[in-house]
Parts: sequence; C-alpha cells; structure tokens
Amino acid sequence: MGNGGPPAAFEFYIGGSVGPSLYVRLVDGRLLHEWASAGGYSGVVTETSPTPEEWGRFRETVDRLGIREWEPEYVSAHSCCDVTYWHLRLETGGLKIVVRGANAYPGSPGPEVSREFREFRAAVERLIGRST
Repeated sequence: MGNGGPPAAFEFYIGGSVGPSLYVRLVDGRLLHEWASAGGYSGVVTETSPTPEEWGRFRETVDRLGIREWEPEYVSAHSCCDVTYWHLRLETGGLKIVVRGANAYPGSPGPEVSREFREFRAAVERLIGRST
C-alpha cells in the first residue's frame, strides 16, 4: 500500500487577528511548526518527525472525517470583526486537497467550529507532539 511514510505535501495554518495561530508545514519528511500570537510570529520553529504509525493514524483520521469531500472554500457571512482564517493543503496517495476557510468550517452551518474540524485539528496537534 505504501502509506507508511509522510504525505507528498502537507501544510496547515489556522489563525487570525486575535488569539494564537498555528502554522504547520512538511519539509523533507519533517514537520515544522510555529506558534504565533496576534498575527506576529514567534520565530520559534519546532521540528518533529512523526513515525510511520503516527502518519498512518493521521491518514485514518483524515479518511474517517471525509476530508476528500470538503469544499475548496468555506466563508461565513458572519465575518464581522475577529476572523479566524485557516488553510489546508494535503497531497497523499493520489489525493490532492486544498481547502481554506474564514470563520466557517466543514460540517458547521454557522461560525461555530464543527466536530470534524476540531477532530482534524486535534489530529494535527497530535502529529506535532501536542497531545490534546
């Protein structure tokens, strides 16, 4: 099957005008991630190398959450002031996904974060070694 290693491409960003943001990107099989607050980057980039098992679990979560069915863009009518932006790019096993959103999430009718998105974010945080 050959799904034991890292994906071909992976990038995930979530953040906005307020609150912390997280930027995760895959470079040469290593995951680099950076936390930032209120739009300014900390400049501290942490590197992790998830095991094949961890990548496998991440893929299972991605499949279970139906990410291949997500729309390319989620934009909420409720984007008045504090907007949370997010962006996901994932290429793995012939699957190419580019999704972005602003105050809107797959599986949620309004600006509330959906269960699918929360679970996806938790899976990303597990990958970078932040157990939730």
